[in-house]
Amino acid sequence: MGANFFMSDNIISYFNNISNGIKSLISGLSLTWEHMVNKEERVATLQYPHEKFPVPEKNIGFEQSEYNVIRSRLHVDIDDCIGCLQCERACPVDCIKIDTIKPPKGNEFECGTTSNDTKKKMIVPRFTIDMSECMYCNLCVYPCPEECIYMVGGPNESKHEIDYEFSQYKRDGMIFEFSNVTKEDIVNIGGESYLEQKKMKQEKVIEGERLLGIKEKAPLKKVIINPVSVVPTTATAVQQVSNFSPKSLSEIEDPVIRGTAKKIFMASKKAGDDDNTKIDKIIEGIKELDGFTAELEQKLLSLKMTAAPEVVAAVPTLDSAIIEENETAPISKPILELFSIKKINDIEDPIVRGTLKKVYMAGKKEKLLNQEMVDKMKNELESKKLLDQTLIKFLEMLGK
Repeated sequence: MGANFFMSDNIISYFNNISNGIKSLISGLSLTWEHMVNKEERVATLQYPHEKFPVPEKNIGFEQSEYNVIRSRLHVDIDDCIGCLQCERACPVDCIKIDTIKPPKGNEFECGTTSNDTKKKMIVPRFTIDMSECMYCNLCVYPCPEECIYMVGGPNESKHEIDYEFSQYKRDGMIFEFSNVTKEDIVNIGGESYLEQKKMKQEKVIEGERLLGIKEKAPLKKVIINPVSVVPTTATAVQQVSNFSPKSLSEIEDPVIRGTAKKIFMASKKAGDDDNTKIDKIIEGIKELDGFTAELEQKLLSLKMTAAPEVVAAVPTLDSAIIEENETAPISKPILELFSIKKINDIEDPIVRGTLKKVYMAGKKEKLLNQEMVDKMKNELESKKLLDQTLIKFLEMLGK
């Protein structure tokens, strides 16, 4: 009897669960049907950012101008910035990035004045705030001596109205750049090196985005030694011209072999050995190391001094001795050293001076000769319509 009663309770509970499930399903479907039929009245989702809820008026009992702190986005009156970096140092999350350039001695570039009549001593080519990292602590505002950085709205409503929403689809839209310095200003103040560093950083970023990895150096081709000069000697005395130095070993790619070779060079130099003995000791000391090749041994042997009864050919350094395969090796007069960049300071026009210095730095990296450098400068000035007869004469003097 008890067993039958227990089974009947289970059956009743089973059918009750089915009934409740059907009721829940019908209730949910009826709600969905009601929202589908009455879309305009029932749908609560807004198509943000094209549709927005109205922002209610903010009222806590006193005027907006009397608010102590408004937690909104940061703004910078860049014309009042003196580049003191106080706000950058105060930021606890490091979301403020500032670069400054100070004019060197002798440069008469005017950096301007602030609205408080403070004379600026430098320019600010970069003032970036990443609001996606900002924690809205307002700590960067207090140390600013010129009060040029602030959170918009509230007590600063007269300077900049409050931004309630500044959402973006991408993070780049949350990074605000306030600097208004032009490339021409940077060149005039003598900041060519800053532009070069900025360009190098951009190239590294592009290489990283392309996922190219580490570029391997191309293997050296067959080398031909190019004699630089011929030194006559007598039959009884042989004169040797020494060009062998630690710089001659800088072309060795393997850092372990290169470092070992330089150590042996310095020890041999202290012992008073001649160049040929130094080279023999270097070869003997590095031949057991991993990466030593017969090609490297030939390069080192080619640096040895050779003597003849009448003529001795001076052997150049490893750097200047390597030429492309199948190229001829004409005997020519020694190459003149590249003229100094300081000679460009004689030009009064700051734009021309800055342009030539930029070309000089790029050409120096390419290891251009005097005349090649001058030709490159002429082409650059001509492309910018800055070349005249006076500059042509000046550049031709540099090439001599």
